[in-house]
Amino acid sequence: MLKTASLQGRLLRVLLAAIGLVTAVLVAMDYLDFKSSISGRVAQRSAAEGLAEALADADETLAPAIVRATELQFNRSRRAAGLPDIEDLAFQLQAADGRLVYASSALRGQAPLSPQQVSQDVVRVKGRAFWPWQHETPRWRVTLLEPVVQDDLLLRWLGQGLLPSILVAIPLLLLPLWWAVRTGLAPLRQLMEALARRDAATLTPLQLDLRYAELQPIVLAVNTLLAQARKHVEQERMLMHNTAHELRTPLCVIAAQAHVLAAATNAADADAARQGVQRGVQRTSHLIEQLLTLARLDAHQLPEALETVDLVALCRLHLADLTPLADARGIEVSLSSPEQLPARVFVPALRSILDNLLRNALNHCPTGSHVEVALRGPNERICIEVQDDGPGMSDEEREHAFERFYRGRDAGPGSGLGLAIVREAVRVMGGQVSLQAREGAQGLRVVVTLGPGERAARKQCARTPR
Repeated sequence: MLKTASLQGRLLRVLLAAIGLVTAVLVAMDYLDFKSSISGRVAQRSAAEGLAEALADADETLAPAIVRATELQFNRSRRAAGLPDIEDLAFQLQAADGRLVYASSALRGQAPLSPQQVSQDVVRVKGRAFWPWQHETPRWRVTLLEPVVQDDLLLRWLGQGLLPSILVAIPLLLLPLWWAVRTGLAPLRQLMEALARRDAATLTPLQLDLRYAELQPIVLAVNTLLAQARKHVEQERMLMHNTAHELRTPLCVIAAQAHVLAAATNAADADAARQGVQRGVQRTSHLIEQLLTLARLDAHQLPEALETVDLVALCRLHLADLTPLADARGIEVSLSSPEQLPARVFVPALRSILDNLLRNALNHCPTGSHVEVALRGPNERICIEVQDDGPGMSDEEREHAFERFYRGRDAGPGSGLGLAIVREAVRVMGGQVSLQAREGAQGLRVVVTLGPGERAARKQCARTPR
């Protein structure tokens, strides 16, 4: 079982990493400063000049003692610094004519260093490397040699110098951070406890004040989710209620007609009863089919399988299938479209859109009406428009028309699911659908736009003359 990560542990690791990074940066800065001072020979120059001033009035008998005392003092101070493996400085004193007056033990038996040798960055004496510096006065030539420090030894010195400060800083940083994280996470624990006390049926908003502005959006997001869940539950309850209501009517009709059919004493009564049973079965079957269509569309968040089809041919097939219904109701249906309109679409959803829009128009328009279907689709944008010259809808009816089982005043046959199915199918295809009153005429205009350029497509549909 995987161990759950801890936010406090993560913050602790991040802080330790930050301390390590700061330590590395400080060591690097000290390293560069040391290299810069060595390059400029700042310390050697200062020491050599100070020694030359001390020798200004000394003769050759006193000068070696002064240099020796200075050497002992400098090297004692270097060793007192506590740096491991540190080596002693070496001194060489020459008279103005070049005679050797004094040399440290590390330089004895070695010819005096010439100005040309000392001008190099590194001088090797008896196999040892030194950083040299030479200072001349009218009476003396003072040479100071500092043993070269290797980079690994220098970095170890610098790290050891920072270590005590870092060890003191770590607890001083960790304790306030631990306290801040512990108190800062207390509101989240309060939120967790509030959610744990709830059951699945409790969808009321949380009444919590998490103190911190950064945590307020969490409560807002949870309350928004709860509000959506309440709305969804209410919609499901309404759907069950309306479904039961819609199914009860045709089932009662079927039961009544079946009773009439069983008790019929003549052929005419039996035939009328059979037709009543058939109409009830058809209405029930249509309602169930619409509910199944809605369920399938609700299950799709995105189209699973896009197909390239000719929208014009698909629309003509639908019109041909609905021609008997249009002829029976005395309604003229026409199609305005290019010769071909290929597009990649989710075919089941598109069939639902066309079928429900056309059936709605045919079911709600009186005899003698005209239903016009228009298809437009530049590039990948598709515009489907269905308009009729029927009774139309008021502003209030259009506002609720996409609700499931909603049926406006003077509604014709149907269950009130057609436009709800259209809205879900358009949603699955990532489009938009709108209901509009016809400009300057009676009737209803339904505009569906599909494709990546929804806003541009809707504008084009609005501009296209009708």
